Order: sequence, then C-alpha cells, then structure tokens
Amino acid sequence: MRIWQKFLSSSLVLAALICLMMTSAFRLYQAETAAEKIQKRTAYALSITHSLEKALKDQALALKDFVVLGYNITNMIQFQKIRSNFLIDLDKLEFVMDEVPELSFVRRRHAFLTHLANTIDSKNNLVTSQQDLQAINSYIQDITFYLADISQKAQKQNNTANERVARIRKMNTNFQFLGIIGIFLIFLFKLIMIILPVIRSLHKLQIGVAKIGAGDLNYHLDIKTNDEIEQLADEFNQMTMKLRDFYYSLESRVSERTSELFELNQDLQTEIVDRRKAEINLKQSQIQLTQKAQELEQALQELQQTQIQLIQNEKMSSLGQLVAGIAHEINNPVNFIHGNITPLEECFQNLIQLINLYQTYYPQPVDEIQYYMEDIDLPFIVEDTSKIIASLDVGAKRIREIVLSLRNFSRLDEADIKEVNIHEGIDNTLLILQHRIKGKPQEAEIEVIKNYGDLPVVECYPGQLNQVFMNIISNAIDALEEHRNKNSLSDINTCNKRIYIQTKLIKNDRIAIHIVDNGMGIPEESRNRIFDPFFTTKPIGKGTGLGLSISYQVITAKHEGKLQCITTPGKGTEFIIELPIKQHN
Repeated sequence: MRIWQKFLSSSLVLAALICLMMTSAFRLYQAETAAEKIQKRTAYALSITHSLEKALKDQALALKDFVVLGYNITNMIQFQKIRSNFLIDLDKLEFVMDEVPELSFVRRRHAFLTHLANTIDSKNNLVTSQQDLQAINSYIQDITFYLADISQKAQKQNNTANERVARIRKMNTNFQFLGIIGIFLIFLFKLIMIILPVIRSLHKLQIGVAKIGAGDLNYHLDIKTNDEIEQLADEFNQMTMKLRDFYYSLESRVSERTSELFELNQDLQTEIVDRRKAEINLKQSQIQLTQKAQELEQALQELQQTQIQLIQNEKMSSLGQLVAGIAHEINNPVNFIHGNITPLEECFQNLIQLINLYQTYYPQPVDEIQYYMEDIDLPFIVEDTSKIIASLDVGAKRIREIVLSLRNFSRLDEADIKEVNIHEGIDNTLLILQHRIKGKPQEAEIEVIKNYGDLPVVECYPGQLNQVFMNIISNAIDALEEHRNKNSLSDINTCNKRIYIQTKLIKNDRIAIHIVDNGMGIPEESRNRIFDPFFTTKPIGKGTGLGLSISYQVITAKHEGKLQCITTPGKGTEFIIELPIKQHN
C-alpha cells in the first residue's frame, strides 16, 4: 500500500471517530441541557411551595387575629394582601407543575377560606367566633396537607432531575475519555506503522546522499517498504550506477584534457606576463598625465587667484590714492574756511555792536544814511548774516566729517591687522554711498535700517573689510534699482526700498553681520556661481564679476571667516558675514 493511501485511510478513520464523538457529545449536551431545565423547574416549584406554606401560615394568623382581637380592620387588610400574593404564587406553581391534582384541591380549599373570611361579622357572638376559628383551622390543615404532598412530589422530581443530570455528565465524561483514547491509539498506529518507517527510510536516503557526495559511488541502498520510498531507492541506485560509469569515463577524458590544458596554460602565462608589463607601462603613463593635468589645473587656479589679487590690489591702491587725494585736496580749503568762520563771526558781531552804538548815540542820522539803511533793510541783513555764518559753520563741519570718513575708508596707513570698530566701517561705507541712497525727483529714498549689537573691537584688515562692505551694499543698491526699473511708473514712489543691517555677537568669539535687501533676489541658476571670478548677472559694462569673488577671498582666506548668501527670487537677498574677534595667523 502506498504512503498516501495509508495516510488517507487512517485519516478517514480518525475523522469518523471525531465526528462520532462530536455527534454523541452534542446529543449528550442536549440531554444535559434538558435535564438542567427540569432541575431548575423543579427547584423553582419547590421554592414556590415553601413560599405558599409560609403565606398560608401568615393568612391563618392574620384571620385569627381578626376574629380574636375584636375584628380589627387592619388584620383583614393584612389577610387580603397576603391572600393576593398567595394566589399569585399558586398560579406560578400551576404553570410549573401542570399535572398535579392536589393544586385544584388547594385552590378550592383556599376559596372556601376566602369565603369564610368574607362572611365573618363583628356582630357574631362568642359561639359563632369559635366556630369560625375551627373552620379556619380545618381549611388551613387541609391546605397544608395538600401543599406538603405537593412539596414532597416537587422534592422527588428535583432529586430525580439531579440524578439524571449527574448520570448524563458521567456518561459524557466517560465517552470523551474513550474518544480521546481512541484518537491517541489511531495516532500511535500512524506513528508506528507509517511515520517511523518513512523516517527510517528517509534517514537511509540521507546517508546514501552523503556517501555519494563523499565520492563513494559503490554505495547501494537497501530499502524494502513496498511504497514510493522503495521505488525512490531503486531509482537512486540506478542513478548511482550511471554516475559511477560517467565518472570513470569523465576521469579518462579529464586526464587527456589536463595535459592539453597544461600546455595551453604555459602559453597563457607567457602572454599574461607580457600583458602585465604593458599595463604597468600604460598605468605609469596615465599617472604622469594625471599629475600633469592636476599641475596645470592648480597653476590655472593660482593664476586666476593671482589675477584677482592683482586686480584687487590695483583697485584698492587706486581707490585709496584717489580717495586720499580727494580728501587731502578738500581738507585744505575746508580747514581754511572752518578756521576763518570764528574770526568772521567775531568781526561781524563787532560791526553789529558798532551799529548799535551809532543808533544809540546818533538816533537821527542824516537823510542819506537813513535812506540807505531802509534801502538795504539793515535789520534783515543783521539777522540773515548771523544765519549765514551758522550755516557756513554747519557745512564746514559736515565736509570735515565726510573727509574723515573718506580717510577712514581708504585706510592707506592701516595695511596690517588692527583692532577696529566694525560699526564705524559700515557707517563710513554708507556715508560714501549716500548719494545713491538718498531720494531723487522720480525715485524714492532707500530706507536703511541699522540694528547694531554690542560688539567688541575686532582684529582685521580694515581697508579690505571696508571694500567688502562697499561691494555687498553696492550690490544691494543695484538690486533695489533693478527692482524699481521692473515696476511700472505708477509704483515708483510707492515701492518701499529697504536695506537692513544687523550685527551681533555669536559663540563669544565670533561676530555676524547681516546685510539684507528686499530686491528681486538672485535666480536659482546663478545662485551657486555668485562667488566665482568674473561671473556677474549685471549687463555688460556695468559689472566686472570680481566684487563678490574678492569679498569671498577677503573674508574666508584673509580673515578665516565665512560669507554666506541666502536668497529668495522675488523677495530679496541676505548676505551673512562671520568674522573671528581674534585672528590666529
């Protein structure tokens, strides 16, 4: 018999046994449920019977009290109330025990008792009252007798129901025990007769596979099970014989082929040696070419940096000389004007004092003098000349401040590292660019918002750092002008152009300078190239592409700082300059 047939037959027997157990268990469960219902019903009937007996005693006591205690209406009301509950319980008992004839006797006797209670009159004499009491006792005894008989029957039914439930539960337990034993025996049969022989046969097959894998081609499987495993063992033995024959044939071929491969291998080794030599020479040539390319690229970068540095130095030198020359040329006449304003004011005051003395001691001058004074409006000349001298003083001081800012910006005498006030450099740059910041007839003024933090003095190259401020703020002004040009003429005066400058201390050893404009921003395709040399987004002839590149080199290489650009197209650009407070080089 095949393995699947053995498994199928044993599984069918097991399934039949399980179905039989489930059917019998279900029937026993139904019988047990029915018996439990009878048990509950008889227990309920017994409980009602006890309640009726107690109610009957309470009725007799209330009725006797009514007769003996002078026909008190309270006793009669109590009797009627207990009687109603008695009748309700009696109806329940008739519903539970419908085939008990004693219940009809109880109901008739109780009806007689009720009739007797309704006929009792307070006008009856003592003899009649005694007769009533005897009648009450008679009815109560009869009803008690029948109730006792009913209680015995209910108790008997309850005991019978309990015994039936216990008997059914015992049968169910025994049947389940026998079913489990039967299932265990069937599983044991399958284990001994089917599973263990299959496991032993598979173990032999595993040993045979291991032997063949180890090279023992003469191994023979001996399995007699009259099933698929025995057929598999025969096929395995046939495969082993074919494999052995093929192995012997292959061994002879391998021997022949090995000699041929040995000769071919010698030739290949010679060719490999030659090829390796060629590859080594080629790699050396490639390394030399790569080194040369790297050297050329480095030289090109150094050349660009040198070119940028030369341009920067030339621009700074020219700008510094120009600014210093202008400042020097302006400073001399300004000092002359500023130095003569005080003597001029003193002379004018003396003249005014002289005129006042003349007017005091000669109040009536000759007609010619009087006419001339009225013609030139002497009081107006006195008042206006004082204002002119004051305006000259303010203008001279303003020019001296501009000259000082130009000298501070150029800082030709400060080429080395020096501790400076960063805010002064920013303010000097804004002063030089004042002509581009202030408003024009058809152009609104650029609003500059300064939010300076409490900064210490910073070690830096002042002239180069001022040039960075100049480049970034100039670019911000260009961006705002480009934004204005792209707006319609009606929006020129309403366009709110703004540059926001903030300084603050970060990390206790570095400062940050934020320069923000609300211009058009930098396009995304140009964002990564703004610090490249000679790259510019401005029209030809307006930008050289060196301002931001030089600024980046000054901040990162010369000052060991950082220069970042954050931009949003259509909303503006922010440059963040980070500088160490102390230089390490």
